[in-house]
Amino acid sequence: MSDRLRVISLLGISGIGKTTLSLRLIQEINGFGNQTPTFNYIIYRTLRFSPTLTTTLTNLLQIFVPETEISDNIETLLSQLQKYLEKYRCCIIFDDVQKLFAPGKLSGQYKSGYEDYRDFFQLLVTVSHQSCLLLISREKIPEITKLETENYPVGTLILRSLGAYANEICQKRQLVDRESWEKLINNYQGNPRWLDIVATTIQELFGGQLAEFMEYETLILPEALQAELEQQLQHLSLVEIRIMEQIANQNQPISMGEIIRKSELSIQESVNVIQSLKKRLLLDGKLENNLTVFTLNPVGKQYLKNKFEKFESINEIK
Repeated sequence: MSDRLRVISLLGISGIGKTTLSLRLIQEINGFGNQTPTFNYIIYRTLRFSPTLTTTLTNLLQIFVPETEISDNIETLLSQLQKYLEKYRCCIIFDDVQKLFAPGKLSGQYKSGYEDYRDFFQLLVTVSHQSCLLLISREKIPEITKLETENYPVGTLILRSLGAYANEICQKRQLVDRESWEKLINNYQGNPRWLDIVATTIQELFGGQLAEFMEYETLILPEALQAELEQQLQHLSLVEIRIMEQIANQNQPISMGEIIRKSELSIQESVNVIQSLKKRLLLDGKLENNLTVFTLNPVGKQYLKNKFEKFESINEIK
């Protein structure tokens, strides 16, 4: 934001702390006390309930001109908003951007009737203004990714772990065996919501005795955590679930070639699915012996293994 980027995407899996981090950063950037604010307006809106672009633009314009009748023509709305973004230094935060994408399809495909958001995001990148749009999402936003490679004033930050701050959750939940905190945090990806669910379970059922909880070889997934993972799974396409099942059953990271050989999908379908899962941040890739290999995070892998053990057919899952 200090670098005057027009659009920033903040990405991360559910529960990792994207919204909390963004709001705290905005507070710091905008200054306190007598410090001159960076922004004239800071506007937060969630797209959780998938408002149309017309509704979103109307809502934004009412902040600047509350007493004025606003057009319902989308081109007029865009033109008016652009004028205010040029006049004022604004920070607009759109949370839950992934809710604009169609469930049951590969990543980044907009729901029917919501494709105009693609043009809106591109417009705010390509036209001149002094404001910043912060897009918070669980998956990459295709047009932003594309424009970033073309050296437009856009940026992406992927939030992967709470890091050392996760210790505060263990302390808040009064977990003993401090030497095991780091392993617990790593097992649950430093995800604050996941950690809080697990730490609460340890406190309630194991009396806060982390060492006893960690004795079990199987990664324990409390019901609240399973419910959250299930919600994410229901958004995926069937072919993505098939590939994830295949990877979850591997004891070692698996290469693209192995995925293609073991999959019932065509080469093109397999490539598209892997790309989609990576855009959703559900698949980790790394280089081993000059070969890119893929794996699931431990929580996702355990959840899928538990789930697939209950079903004879993958078609029963969705």
